[in-house]
Amino acid sequence: MIKNIKYTLIFLFLLSCGYSPIYQTNQKINFKLDVINFSGDNEIGRDIVKSLEKFKEEENLNIFNVNLNINKREIIVTKDKKGDPSSFKTTIEVNLDLINQTNARVIKKRFIEEITYDSMENKFELNQYKNKLEKNIVFKIIKDIDVFFSVIQNDM
Repeated sequence: MIKNIKYTLIFLFLLSCGYSPIYQTNQKINFKLDVINFSGDNEIGRDIVKSLEKFKEEENLNIFNVNLNINKREIIVTKDKKGDPSSFKTTIEVNLDLINQTNARVIKKRFIEEITYDSMENKFELNQYKNKLEKNIVFKIIKDIDVFFSVIQNDM
């Protein structure tokens, strides 16, 4: 009997806490992206631009142009006794500039993700692994951009 009362109280508490999901798919957007330009790494830029295409379909008064500057750096972190690299670090930096077409207000945001990984004997497998890690980093940056857009739409 006491368990049922505990579960009921927890259930009622969770219902009244005002929870709303961050990654809600049917969330109404109050701005539109018109022109999306990017410079830097082409593959990463195409992936990010493709994910931002969903913001081009809205019809709103707040129209923004987007400039993306993408930098990808790969550095050797450690070397073994022979001088061959034994671990690497890949850093992807995306500088996002939102420019409002009506009042020329500029919103700047910088997204940085990095990952460190070990070298492998087989260079083909290392390259495949590196590409997979880069895709994961880009996916995380895209999610961060979506969260950033959901936050700034409340400020407009």
